[in-house]
Amino acid sequence: MKIFVISIEEDESLRLNNFITQPFFQQGAVPYTKVGVKGGDIPVKQYFEMAVKGRSEPLSPSELGCSMSHMAALKAFLETTDEYAFILEDDALIPHDLTFGQLEQELKKSSLPNNLLLSLGGIQMKESLKVRGKIRDQKLFNQNVLEVTPHYFHRVCAAFAYIVDRKMAETLLKYNARIRKADDWGYLYDFDPTTHILMTHIVDHPPLAVGETDELISKIENERVNTPDLPQSNYGKFWPKNLIKLVTTRYKKSGY
Repeated sequence: MKIFVISIEEDESLRLNNFITQPFFQQGAVPYTKVGVKGGDIPVKQYFEMAVKGRSEPLSPSELGCSMSHMAALKAFLETTDEYAFILEDDALIPHDLTFGQLEQELKKSSLPNNLLLSLGGIQMKESLKVRGKIRDQKLFNQNVLEVTPHYFHRVCAAFAYIVDRKMAETLLKYNARIRKADDWGYLYDFDPTTHILMTHIVDHPPLAVGETDELISKIENERVNTPDLPQSNYGKFWPKNLIKLVTTRYKKSGY
């Protein structure tokens, strides 16, 4: 199994250092490949074509960079012969007692479906609490595993710790021919009805407030609140507009 770390941090950065000094990486010097595309460095024309053109909700530069990083990791995985890839973002909190060997053994003894995306963290987060599906008979590290129903794929979020097999890597690359947010899997079953999303709670994530202003915690959230929305008019609201209809009239063309 290959491990890919999604990070735009410099090798000597405090954030990346804190991440890779977690016991998971230190026990046996687990090898990993760092992948990171800085959204702010993407040329304007490329950014417009990939993230703005034809979209009702454009991706922010960091959202685009994050998605491109995940896609680059999937491409690199397919250049190997490994069966699975473990993709982590550099703010994932891995249990102190979890080892790479244990994770590989747990996967081997689990009856996992093909075309698989196994989220190891996210089901515990507020955004995913309403996700529904069926609890599988097999547990993972004694944790329940939810097989998500396609009707709730749109509720699945958080791409900070997940495992994919080779088939899913191929599927996601095709799915993102027109690139989406890294955790936008809402249309995945429509795109390929052989896909499976499983979710469990093994890996944690630091608490993240909506509109987080600290760029070191979340550059994506920081971009979302970097500038205020444009001012909106107080006129044209529902009730005042309907009252105004009683004392005003519409234009009627006069006769000659």
